[in-house]
Amino acid sequence: MPREFDCVVVGAGLAGAALAIGLARFGLKVAAVDARKPVALVQGGDVRGLALAVSSQRLLNALDLWPKLAPRLTPIRRIEVSARGHFGGSTLCAEDVGLPALGHICPADHLQSTLDTALLNTPGLTPLFGAALAQLTVEEASVQLRLADSEPDAALRCRLVIAADGSQSAVRRHYRIEATHHDYQQTAIVANVDIARAQPDTACERLTAHGPCALLPLGGTRQVLVRTVPREQADRWLAASADNFLADVQQDFGWRLGRFSGLGERRAHPLVLNRANALTAPRAVLVGNAANTIHPNAAQGLNLALRDVAVLLDSLKECSRTGGDPGEATRLAAYAERRRADHARTVQFSDGLARLFALDWPLLGVARGAALVACDALPGLRRAVMRRLMGLGAPPPDWLRAAYAHD
Repeated sequence: MPREFDCVVVGAGLAGAALAIGLARFGLKVAAVDARKPVALVQGGDVRGLALAVSSQRLLNALDLWPKLAPRLTPIRRIEVSARGHFGGSTLCAEDVGLPALGHICPADHLQSTLDTALLNTPGLTPLFGAALAQLTVEEASVQLRLADSEPDAALRCRLVIAADGSQSAVRRHYRIEATHHDYQQTAIVANVDIARAQPDTACERLTAHGPCALLPLGGTRQVLVRTVPREQADRWLAASADNFLADVQQDFGWRLGRFSGLGERRAHPLVLNRANALTAPRAVLVGNAANTIHPNAAQGLNLALRDVAVLLDSLKECSRTGGDPGEATRLAAYAERRRADHARTVQFSDGLARLFALDWPLLGVARGAALVACDALPGLRRAVMRRLMGLGAPPPDWLRAAYAHD
């Protein structure tokens, strides 16, 4: 017989795990399904860092996870933006918006390991690792799921299935939800490096002819380098010697930050835009990359996904207390409407930047420099940009309103 749940979250990555933990803490009976194994934290690993905006910090704090992350976090108090070969620049400071930090960098394995530990220890939550969705059948009052690769193959029944299983979502395919796709023909090469004159708690964004190049602080001299290159050049830069790769990065950034060294493992991430044409289906809802996979400029993707989590938790928080149906169509439609504006603004912001900086017009570099000068000179514009980067542009969900009160 199928095991019965209120909600099944398919995909227990960063967003899916946070959502499953929150739903269980609200008193719902939840299963979280993922084909991977739990992440074991290995001290000393040279892993990439993830940028967590203020909105994500507040969600993770409300789930009692932020204190567990705190020992490995590096705050971002300044962001310096400049354009290679052109005048102008802009500096964004946390003190301009009255907050201690614009965001934090967290090692990816530390964040996932902390979430996995909570998945394994939260009452009312059943993690099913090493299992993949094989079949999904929608009934009037429930959804039945069959899982493959679990021991034994498992059958689940729930009132709501949540797709948090990434840009190639199996749940989305089962529901035949189409997605709008755009390939930027760019690849992000991510690696850790050492910077001789690293500025404490400072992130740098350098606009270059072939795309943006970012440095995110990991503490001390260690930084996360995110370098955007044309797709056809990606294999060449992945195969280049460490000396040649760093010499080219050095040319992009100049010597203001000192010598680049200590190149870590390089990872390539093709950059695409995927947007689901619908966020809901009968007894199903899409969150995170299953709904929107966006360009990583300005580090908006994960933070957009965690805002999905916060709003969906707000939409479902009363179901346990009142006995309400979490898969009710009107409830899901209301969630989709609440997310519509934030999705549109964030996609427009990241997509617009990606397309703008992909253009190679002679006068465009001048215009970019002028825009950076304007941002630096106009406090209102600068604060608006910072609030967007911190994820504070959308109205706060009710259940997190107390955390947002001083904004």
